[in-house]
Amino acid sequence: MKKSIAKRSLVAAISILAATGVARADSQSEALSTHKLGALDGKTTTLAAYRGDILVVNFWASWCAPCRRELPLLDQWNAAWAGRGARVIAISIDSDARKAKQFAEEMKLTLPVMHDGPEGLARVLDIPSVPYTILLDRDGNILATVHGSAEAEVAALGKKVETMIAARGDKPVQEAGMTGGSR
Repeated sequence: MKKSIAKRSLVAAISILAATGVARADSQSEALSTHKLGALDGKTTTLAAYRGDILVVNFWASWCAPCRRELPLLDQWNAAWAGRGARVIAISIDSDARKAKQFAEEMKLTLPVMHDGPEGLARVLDIPSVPYTILLDRDGNILATVHGSAEAEVAALGKKVETMIAARGDKPVQEAGMTGGSR
């Protein structure tokens, strides 16, 4: 009898934890979709404007050394995926938008760069560190996250996007420059 009660309690606890995790993912997806982001050109948008595309959303800061190494690769990915149903959006958490803009210009980034500051979406999502990258499917659902800039995890994220693009029927891009390169 005690084992049966213990099993039911364990199942109930796991169910509650699973439901809480699903609710948190749903609320994060909602926040990602609806939060207003400022583009460096002064316009505002939301990630919902990119619905229909696979999105790699990267949170970064100009003072972050790993971000400086990672953003050129993400910029290459964005160029390679242009018109193929995937894109990369870079969101700066810098306090000063001018620093983000200067950094993007110095790096010659061509991907969409947004500025949201440290108290914006990064705070809402409670991201643990930068860089922090989120993979969203075409409907805005979170599929994966990468904490930091571990080369293997970043490369795996790029391959996952390529697989998703291929599943849609688009041609894969050449592998050169797509695996994370050396850091």
